[in-house]
Amino acid sequence: MSTPAVLTSNSNVTCAHSGTVAADSSSRLTVAGVPVLLASVAGKTINGCTVVDNPNTSTVHCAKVSSVTAGETSKLTVGGTSVLLDVLAGFSSGQPPPPPGPPLAAAVANQTRLRAAVGG
Repeated sequence: MSTPAVLTSNSNVTCAHSGTVAADSSSRLTVAGVPVLLASVAGKTINGCTVVDNPNTSTVHCAKVSSVTAGETSKLTVGGTSVLLDVLAGFSSGQPPPPPGPPLAAAVANQTRLRAAVGG
């Protein structure tokens, strides 16, 4: 298995319903001039989730990243904050399933220059 790639502001992070996480960063660490994403992605907005809100079924579209459960590296940090890797996993605020919400579907680094071990 290859070492995971570091996520940057040019990476694609999506919810399970094709919504895109607004993953921006002002990190001083960059890859080809693009800031890396830091562990503070929890709470970020999700745009374009295809789930339609339905009060009769309690269905709610994914609006925010509610938690990150994997993909943070303790081996590479910026100002003490972990950098995110393309093995990122977590949950969104959407319903169903019951809380903590649907999983994030994918994180695609879109760069191959910087890799880091998940470590811990």
